[in-house]
Amino acid sequence: HALCSPGTTMGPAFLLAFPLLLALSTPCDACECKFRHPQTYYCTSDIVVIGNILERGNDTALKRNYRINITQILKIPKKIPPITSVYTPKAWDSCGYEVRTSQQSELLIAGYLRRGALYFTRCHMVHFWYLLTSEQRLGFKALYKRGCKCQIQPCLLCWRSCPQPDKQECVWEQKDCDYSMWEGNQSLYSMCAPGHDGHCEWTRIDTVNYRPETTPPPETTPAMMAII
Repeated sequence: HALCSPGTTMGPAFLLAFPLLLALSTPCDACECKFRHPQTYYCTSDIVVIGNILERGNDTALKRNYRINITQILKIPKKIPPITSVYTPKAWDSCGYEVRTSQQSELLIAGYLRRGALYFTRCHMVHFWYLLTSEQRLGFKALYKRGCKCQIQPCLLCWRSCPQPDKQECVWEQKDCDYSMWEGNQSLYSMCAPGHDGHCEWTRIDTVNYRPETTPPPETTPAMMAII
């Protein structure tokens, strides 16, 4: 990317004012994050919760600790003990997250597990729950998991036709190939999931007629989110 001066890096206070940027920020240092569809954040994370960050905990030399009150668990492996703390790298260039206010309420955190503890970075999804669309909220609660066998691939060739996806992919298109924020039907209101023929396809999330399943679908094995 372009060369950067020290003044161009986005600081924690600025990012907290625009929470989506916590997941999308790419400051001019070792921390660079790929922008992802919300379904991808769900599927590639070990654990997804909604919680209130209460206060700073006991830091270690390399990790920052926050006490958290989890209000909803949206995805979690079996036999995980109750989570009361979350961890993030201390270093900004290691994609560490820092809360500059005393509390953060109703945060959606999609992170990874290490020895039974919840970790996350700015490359994982950290977002105020109320700022998501109703379709995205239903996706995280119940529907994105149906599409975890599908791969969502951004279309980066705006000057030509997007490539045809194979049966396990959905091509994700945004206006002018701008992947700096979520916009449009696919990002805000849709999911990628297998259709009747088994091919992955975009489906509009229906929040009006949705009925919870009586038997949950089999769990998928989440892939560890890579920091890229």
